[in-house]
Amino acid sequence: MLVEDNYFHWEFNMRMKLSRKGLLAHVIKPEFDALSDRSTVQWKTNDLKALGVIAGDVSLTYQVYIRGATTAADSWRMLEEQFNRNTLKNRLIVTKKLHNFKMEPGTRFAVHVDQFKEIALQMETIVPYSRTRPT
Repeated sequence: MLVEDNYFHWEFNMRMKLSRKGLLAHVIKPEFDALSDRSTVQWKTNDLKALGVIAGDVSLTYQVYIRGATTAADSWRMLEEQFNRNTLKNRLIVTKKLHNFKMEPGTRFAVHVDQFKEIALQMETIVPYSRTRPT
């Protein structure tokens, strides 16, 4: 379920879910899926299925961001724009997580390492601010 702070994991899991259902082509970029005929009834039916899968896995609080989506690709783009890990807000959130990260008393070391790895993965996905600004 997509909530405020798990877009990084949700996106991967949703790609896998759509892939298992044969619906991934409905959210990938069109240039990577030139073979699909998007005008057929079958495509439109499957697109609505993909949209339903995506909407069903977004918490009620955040469904407002995709309420106007008419295709799976629209909803995917809208969520990406809202939760994209490359936004300045998300850079600040992940950086703050890293700066405040410490081992809590009573936490097993393996759990602490896993939590650190998760923050490190989130940091890896963040494009440096200087590369996202227009020149």
